[in-house]
Amino acid sequence: MRRLVLVVAVAAAIVACGDPNTGVGIEVIDAHVVRVIETGDHEGAKFQRLAVQLDGSLYRGEVVELEWDGRRALNENGFLAPGDRVLLTLSRTGNTRTYTISEIVRLPSLWPFVVILAVALVVVGRWKGLASLAGLGASIAVFLLAVLPAVRNGDDPLLATLIGSIGVLVVAVFVVHGFNRKSIAALVGTLGTLVLVVALAAAAIGIARITGLGTEDAIFVFVGTAGKVDMPRLVLAGVVVASLGALVDMAVGQASTAFELSAAGELRGRRLYVSALNVGRDHIGSLVNTLALAYFGGALPLIVLVSLGFQPLSVSINSEEITQSILAVLIASIGLVLCVPLTTAVATYLADRARVPS
Repeated sequence: MRRLVLVVAVAAAIVACGDPNTGVGIEVIDAHVVRVIETGDHEGAKFQRLAVQLDGSLYRGEVVELEWDGRRALNENGFLAPGDRVLLTLSRTGNTRTYTISEIVRLPSLWPFVVILAVALVVVGRWKGLASLAGLGASIAVFLLAVLPAVRNGDDPLLATLIGSIGVLVVAVFVVHGFNRKSIAALVGTLGTLVLVVALAAAAIGIARITGLGTEDAIFVFVGTAGKVDMPRLVLAGVVVASLGALVDMAVGQASTAFELSAAGELRGRRLYVSALNVGRDHIGSLVNTLALAYFGGALPLIVLVSLGFQPLSVSINSEEITQSILAVLIASIGLVLCVPLTTAVATYLADRARVPS
């Protein structure tokens, strides 16, 4: 069953992606670098002149000379070498064809790390590690096949995300940890906390006057969908997704703690609840700190930009992009804290019920 879930998830992800070189009004062609003609610096901007061979289209095998200066900027880490694969954008003016290097093909370079992760999960986690891979694949498939198409078609992004999140939760909890009382306690605790997270995030977005249009990417989404996407609710959906993994981690940890304490000793009822809660309090501090560091690590270039002082600090720190990041950290952290007593209470109840003679 676990293997079937993994196969279905991978197949679904591939189908959902479709032709990777197809875009709206854009023709993209695979190519590779044959040789580097020149590497230089023009008025402080680094560039390369390259001979590039087309690997696709009707003109496959043709070699063209192109300049590469990065989509926005280039440094030594972005320099290309013979054999490197690139994506070319083709534009036509009459019978004239013009090629531009749009991007470096980077994803294949990540496969060794994917293999290392898979091997580490299987060696250390054994069947649980393999099940976690199946859960990950199924979770990705849920968002690719359900959430993204719904949002793209103009459906309520929050509703689509919540439905998808429930599917992800069921897969992540039951596939990895099995169908048992402990998993049920973790699922109930996560779902209950998720309701609180949605309510708090909705209130915060309204109070903070978040439009959802604070970044260039968000504006592209709004324009690209002709305004069909409700951007504030898309921000809300993002907070839900960002909180989900940490909430599952906390809920599973608390449920496991309660059941292990119950099985190892004579703890029941209030004593079991208090003991498990004490473990959860230690977990809260480390996980909230991890969550905050993960958010701000992703926003590090933005934080450095603010510190340079190109605009007044009061304007920078009140920008929607920074406020939105802080809001997400706060709401997710509140959710983590509330998840502990809620999941512990459910797990304590179910653990006590499991010890009642039938």
